[in-house]
Amino acid sequence: MTPEEKVSTPTVVISGKTEIPIANLWMLMLYASKFYEPGTESIDGAEKYPELLPDLLAEILVASVGERIRKPLTPIFSMASRDLRRVRGRIDALRTESHQLLRQGQIACRFDELTNDSPRNRMVLAALNALAPLVGSKSLASECRNQSRALERMGVSSHYSAREARALHIRLTRNDTHDWRMIHAAQLALAMDLPMDSAAPQGITRKSLDIHEFRRLFEAAVGGLYAATLVCGGWRVLRGRQLEWNAEFGTNGASALMPQMKTDIILENATDNRRIVIDTKFTSILAHGKYGKDTFKSSHLYQLYTYVRTQEKESDPLSVSSEGMLIYPATGQTIRETIQLSGHKMTVATIDLTLPAAQIRRQLLDVILA
Repeated sequence: MTPEEKVSTPTVVISGKTEIPIANLWMLMLYASKFYEPGTESIDGAEKYPELLPDLLAEILVASVGERIRKPLTPIFSMASRDLRRVRGRIDALRTESHQLLRQGQIACRFDELTNDSPRNRMVLAALNALAPLVGSKSLASECRNQSRALERMGVSSHYSAREARALHIRLTRNDTHDWRMIHAAQLALAMDLPMDSAAPQGITRKSLDIHEFRRLFEAAVGGLYAATLVCGGWRVLRGRQLEWNAEFGTNGASALMPQMKTDIILENATDNRRIVIDTKFTSILAHGKYGKDTFKSSHLYQLYTYVRTQEKESDPLSVSSEGMLIYPATGQTIRETIQLSGHKMTVATIDLTLPAAQIRRQLLDVILA
């Protein structure tokens, strides 16, 4: 890969030094989102033009919100407090007395009322505001702002803090199927409010991406991509699976003191008789050994080896030949090596995040299917 073939776009700073093209980070966020799943035809081929992902999301969100505005928004019951001329709900005796409201012919009340100012609708409004400065189309940016104002006129507040975004967990029920695309598109749009360098649009204010944020993003993106693309090929994707030690004997209390084993991703294909235990790492793939020699990190290999060997059971044929895989994000480095250990294929590979997004996707799939 020549320097000319590398992605030339604004970059995100990871952990103070490493820079990754913003378009590639957007693609990772797409893979990690609930919006990316089998059957989402509207984002097929997005890897070819990842820099247009904000426009694509804005089109989906504008269409979804426009449809919802033509129908009643999904309201919620919210606790309200007001000074009224007649009793409604519960009386706030302290406020009524301290403000001498009775002399004014009023009484302080607390009551439930239906409102459009729900966390869900506030999130959608915030997503429209976040996308407006990111999209390349002026007309689409104008539509985002127009719909944002329309929601405000319908009683939706524009106050949606970062803390509320992290704390909010929106549950969609069968009655909310009409809101599915709108909600998940809004969640992804808010996640895309990433830091950039000096070439960033006005809407971007942060300057770096925390390593812990990127750690969670990369792991979720790898699992999301495999879940969306491999299922049609007969694969089963398991994420965050707890493994047992498969101990034959233990003293009293030993099981309580044994450390937990939890894999990032397990892939299974019964037709091909393959099981792959995948662990994503977030450090350099190589360590300096004795005499200045570069080596794979021993602790990572020991961990992966333990994951596959402790699961061997005669009653589980796939466990005897299961594969182990370490995947590292990297910049400007491509390594993929395989070794056979005690009947288990072990692969160590990097994914170069400075390459075009389509090639990042190809690397992630090739390491499994090639």
